[in-house]
Amino acid sequence: MPSSVGSKVLSLFGCPQQFIAVSAKASQLAGNFCPDALERAVFQSWKANDFTACREMKNVANALNIPKSPKTHELFVKTHSKDEETLRSLIDEMQVAKVSFTKPLVEAILNACATAQAADLAAEVLARVEIPRSDKEICSAFIRVYGSCEQWEMAICLYEEVMLPSQLKPDVALCDMLVNAASQINRFDLIPALSEYHSTDTGKQAKLIRLHGKDRNLHLAVSIFNSMKQLGKVPPNALVYNCLLEACVHCDDQNAALKFFQEAKDLNLVNVVSYNTLIKGFLSAGDFKAAHLLLLEMIERGLSANMVTYHSLLNAKVQIGEIRGAWRLVEEMQSAGHAPNAVTCSIFLKAFKTPVHGNDLVLVMKLIDSMDSPMDEILFASVAEACVRTRCLDLLSDRTKKYSDTGGLRKLTAPTYGSMIKAYGQARDVSQVWLLWDEMLKRQVRPTSITLGCMIEALVMNHCSDQAWQLVQKLSVDVSLKGLLNTVVYSTILKGFAMSKRPDKLMALYSEMCDKAIPCNTITYNTILNAFAQSGDMHKVPQLLEDMKNASPPVLPDIVTYSTMVKGFCAAGDVDKGLKLLLSMEEVGELAPDEVMFNSLLDGCARQHRLDDALRLLDKMKRAGVAPSNYTLSIMVKLLGRGRRLNQAFTMVKSVCEEHGFRANVQVYTCLIQACFHNRQPAKALMLHDQIVEEGCPLDQKAYVALVRGCLQSGAVDKAADVVRCAHHISGHKMKQPVGRAPGIDCHCLEEVLCRLGPNTQASQHLREEVAAAVKHQPQHSLGSSQLLTDRRARHGRGH
Repeated sequence: MPSSVGSKVLSLFGCPQQFIAVSAKASQLAGNFCPDALERAVFQSWKANDFTACREMKNVANALNIPKSPKTHELFVKTHSKDEETLRSLIDEMQVAKVSFTKPLVEAILNACATAQAADLAAEVLARVEIPRSDKEICSAFIRVYGSCEQWEMAICLYEEVMLPSQLKPDVALCDMLVNAASQINRFDLIPALSEYHSTDTGKQAKLIRLHGKDRNLHLAVSIFNSMKQLGKVPPNALVYNCLLEACVHCDDQNAALKFFQEAKDLNLVNVVSYNTLIKGFLSAGDFKAAHLLLLEMIERGLSANMVTYHSLLNAKVQIGEIRGAWRLVEEMQSAGHAPNAVTCSIFLKAFKTPVHGNDLVLVMKLIDSMDSPMDEILFASVAEACVRTRCLDLLSDRTKKYSDTGGLRKLTAPTYGSMIKAYGQARDVSQVWLLWDEMLKRQVRPTSITLGCMIEALVMNHCSDQAWQLVQKLSVDVSLKGLLNTVVYSTILKGFAMSKRPDKLMALYSEMCDKAIPCNTITYNTILNAFAQSGDMHKVPQLLEDMKNASPPVLPDIVTYSTMVKGFCAAGDVDKGLKLLLSMEEVGELAPDEVMFNSLLDGCARQHRLDDALRLLDKMKRAGVAPSNYTLSIMVKLLGRGRRLNQAFTMVKSVCEEHGFRANVQVYTCLIQACFHNRQPAKALMLHDQIVEEGCPLDQKAYVALVRGCLQSGAVDKAADVVRCAHHISGHKMKQPVGRAPGIDCHCLEEVLCRLGPNTQASQHLREEVAAAVKHQPQHSLGSSQLLTDRRARHGRGH
């Protein structure tokens, strides 16, 4: 077959769309192709960068026994340069076929070895061929192999033993690699000689210094700089010094930067870029004072600071929260003749994160109004986000109107609308949320899935889940927008219906998701399960679990799924089902129960007074390595108190806190106080109060109410009056007086004490007057008692 025809036929084998048509006849063509036809076909594919076709033709050539020329082998080597195993098989095939290892073929093999990082294979090839290593191209390729494998010593050894004696000069790329290799093995003595090969190009040297600085290799950057000075052919200029300063700053070596900066100043080679680079270094080190002194020095030197200078200093100021200092810097910038621009304003806007920055935001709006150029969409988006964070939505409305009047809203993108919708949603302004959505569609701005997510979330968080669902239904019939509907959007609305306790709507929406093939994820199912738990519809759980199992792909329950179901069963009074669920989860062993699940089960046991089950759960919790919390302790103290195991409750609080390294909080102690009274030990409850005060745990109003009512129930009315005095920080009692604010007691509890003392007795009247005086001094902390006294004055017309 003529080679011109054969090459075209072979090219068909490299085309997947043609291969099936010709493969049936392929076996009949064996022995009909000459090496030249294969070489032509492979070369055409290589020239077209169709490496897949080249690799396919290698397989075809082997199948049809087509001899390969050295050029064909060279092309196959280049095609398979990333695969060491294939490279090795190609080389072995060449050895068997006794292919002549031409210089281009050897170069191709070495370059492929460099790509495949196969230094050993490269050495084997050179051992088999007769081409001397002293050949410049072969030696350079071999050095590149060692460089790609990071065998720096071998690369330098080959350079010193072969290239230097033969006076072979490396090209620029190889020289850069050798400089890097010398730096890696601390052979800095070689760098000046290597740099000489392209030292006449100052721009390239400066670029090298900058690149090595970015790689945080300052030693190498300085070595190149020093070699330029030693050679003296082209002395370093301002560009080189600035690149070296930049390298020092990248490597966080401010002392080296100052040294070279002083050297550049002595040579009168510093400029604004030099100062800006050094200022950047001081700012990154947190030394704002030194950076500002450089600004003053630059001005004294007759150099005009540019906007880069001021913006660097300004950004550093706002980053550390020195807003006042930042405004003073703006005044300096304006005095120097630089008008604030969009970058200036954006630096401020990014720093405003809380409502406390509202006044500063107003000042930034004045800066924006003073700018020469109108506000663009990017700056408007920054303004919108700052208004969201600072809760200055009236300011956002004003800016939106101004931006609209100038025609700017036509340029707004969907993300900006999303930010504004989110802002007004957080401000509970649903009408403005809808105005923005309608305006976006009116201006033919296509919303993204994120924009729609912001809209749905804004409606749901404002209890407008029905409106959110209506919007989704409207979009679902719009061909251009229904693609925005996804699992997140539906799950957000599901969450809204769950929070508003509307299970009928929730299930209707879930059915719609199933009908429209909207995939449900774990969050979706957990949201529905939580709604079942809150509404007590736990009988619907099995079907939902079946839906999870039958989903495509199946949705596996996570720990939240199990915790939610356990919580629901316990809330419905079916603790046994919750315990069985825990047992089945432990048997499967894929998920480990967490504190939330154990606490839900403990709470369920507490509701049904199942102390023994609770104690077993606590032991299981310990074996599982789940640390109990104050909430766990509160539940157990309640149970132990009701089970007449007061001493065990005290022991448990002490041992658990010591074992897990935390202190009992006021809720635990309140339960412990109630347990004392439940076990008819009021004296122990009062002693516990003094112990809590000594430990420094702040007692709240609920704790004192528990003490007062416990004393009243045990008949210790005088002690109850003392607790009232202690709660209001009134002297005349023998209890430990806590420091800090007075929590007081609520009005109903105080009324109970006054009634038990006798409404018209001297003791009752005296206590009332004491509380009134205490409330007068701390009205904000004893509002309930104050209200009671005011009501009683109104009822009885007396100054009690």
